[in-house]
Amino acid sequence: MEVPPQGPSPAFPGGTVSREKGPTLLVIEDAQDQALLVGVAARRAHPGLEVHNAYNGVDGIAYLREVAPFTEAPTRPTPDLVILDLLMPELDGFEVLGWLKERQDQLPFPVVVLTASSKAEDEARALTLGAVAVHKKPTDLAALGEVVQDVVHRWIGRSSIIGAHLRSMG
Repeated sequence: MEVPPQGPSPAFPGGTVSREKGPTLLVIEDAQDQALLVGVAARRAHPGLEVHNAYNGVDGIAYLREVAPFTEAPTRPTPDLVILDLLMPELDGFEVLGWLKERQDQLPFPVVVLTASSKAEDEARALTLGAVAVHKKPTDLAALGEVVQDVVHRWIGRSSIIGAHLRSMG
């Protein structure tokens, strides 16, 4: 289930900002091999994409504390998209979504959940906490790549992908 994307809109202003570099993806995933696979698939979907990894919810929040609008002096690029795992030690994806919701009524970027959980209540809870979509994490590598590429195309947008590609060509 997912919320329909708004395209370039004030709801997710990070996706509409013109940059020298391409858009930014933050992957919050405790399984490092899966985080790296998500990054590879995302870069295939969008060659100019800058990917940052946080390997647990604590590190994800530490990253987000350093971006606008959560600080007045950002030291990291605000992500255009966050792909978030739910089931993580220390601080799970629900707690990350809760932290975001406590600080912003309207998130400045879409958060898409990619999880091994197949529980309907987990999906409903993630959407209630502000995720725009929840996807079951495939165990097959090719299927995982397809899901990630679809997410990137849907939430970052094909026009920014084409623009970043053209900028990279000079």
